[in-house]
Amino acid sequence: MIAPVTDAERAAAGRWLVKHGVEVPTLTELLALRLGFRGGARPRGSWWWAVVAIVAVVTADAGVRLLPGVRGAELTENAYMYYIVIAFQLMAWLPVRVRDRQALASAGTPALERPPGTGLGGWDIATLLITFAGGAALGGTMFVTTPFRAYAASWLGLLAIGGAVAAVILTGTLRRPVIAEDETSRAVDAALRIQDPLFALPAVYTLPVLFDALDHVQPPGFTPWLIGYAALAVATQAVSAFVNLRRGRAVLAAAAPGGAAGRLSGSTPS
Repeated sequence: MIAPVTDAERAAAGRWLVKHGVEVPTLTELLALRLGFRGGARPRGSWWWAVVAIVAVVTADAGVRLLPGVRGAELTENAYMYYIVIAFQLMAWLPVRVRDRQALASAGTPALERPPGTGLGGWDIATLLITFAGGAALGGTMFVTTPFRAYAASWLGLLAIGGAVAAVILTGTLRRPVIAEDETSRAVDAALRIQDPLFALPAVYTLPVLFDALDHVQPPGFTPWLIGYAALAVATQAVSAFVNLRRGRAVLAAAAPGGAAGRLSGSTPS
């Protein structure tokens, strides 16, 4: 069952199109379904979901520290921050995924070939490698060369969970079928395929470990390395976001009648 498109979704979808320089005669149901949440509309009661999610993850973190043989003082102090990040990431991505599936069902179009050049870019891959491979290297070195093994293991475990969440989001984005009914919606689909990896935001998983530096629970000598690691990941993520937004807009401009100077206007009235 497809939930009706709300007025808030229609307004948000219209803002997204204006922001990206796309003009349509009438906003179609397909575009409203796909762009409403991406444009800022939220599902009803979503903030209650956030409260429940945060309570759940903080409780889970406290429970882990009470397990037999686990001494909380030796673990990553700010583990709950990872859980909160995961909760908010999924809250942002899951409604979009649901609406995309509903849009695919409503379009009823045959499978179209994914357009070339809409996969992960070099900056996306660099951010993933710095965040997860770089973090694994630092955590592994910490585990092997220092007595802070419980801290290193807990940090590596949290990075692994974050990596799994990022993998789910990216796999869902890259393997998603083309959802389109006309020229405009196909161009929008291509742009979204480029921009949606930003839902994963892998670099955000480098930040909680910096708060451990304030609590002085990290091995001596590792703090400068961890600060550099986080700074490099965040800087790379920022470049990735900038490049992806420009790539997405370039796709929309190239698909417009007359090229970059034209306007996309292939949508038909709903």
